[in-house]
Amino acid sequence: MKKTIILLAILFAGAVGYSQEFLGIKVRGTRQECINKFKAKGFVVIGKSSNTAISMRGKAGENDVDLVIVNSPTSKKVWKFAVFLPERTTWDRIKSDYEYYVNLFTEKLGSPSESYSNFVLPYYEGDGYEMSAVGIDKCNYVAFWDGIYIEITKWKQVSVCYENKVNAEISKKEKDAINSNSF
Repeated sequence: MKKTIILLAILFAGAVGYSQEFLGIKVRGTRQECINKFKAKGFVVIGKSSNTAISMRGKAGENDVDLVIVNSPTSKKVWKFAVFLPERTTWDRIKSDYEYYVNLFTEKLGSPSESYSNFVLPYYEGDGYEMSAVGIDKCNYVAFWDGIYIEITKWKQVSVCYENKVNAEISKKEKDAINSNSF
């Protein structure tokens, strides 16, 4: 019985410590640790950073990508990588990007747990206004796996987001504490 409890505790600790990764870098650790790891892969910091996010630019495969590293406000634990593919100007191209990455992740991870492929009325696929709908956030193309989701964004880009649920909860608690102490 005691051995069973110890084994379950080890398995649980391994599951809790599990996190998604992009380019071999896990969504965990501190903000500065992740920045240094991406810099070692050729990424550079771009734009202004905030207390909870920093943007970088680099290469992933054949694509130039923008990467946003999101961290908790106090402990600076990383809980999310948001990877943005190049901006597209046509519906056929952005939809092709989206379908390519959904198929890629489906091959690696199995079918998404949820997915949506539609527009908000009055827009619909084939109306010739798909990119207008994308630009005003009336396009719902998104697929979810455990800790990963892919979507077409209002910035006319496909994004792939990797999340660490444990660190996301830490970030939420830190934000709640800050807000609670502010009022």
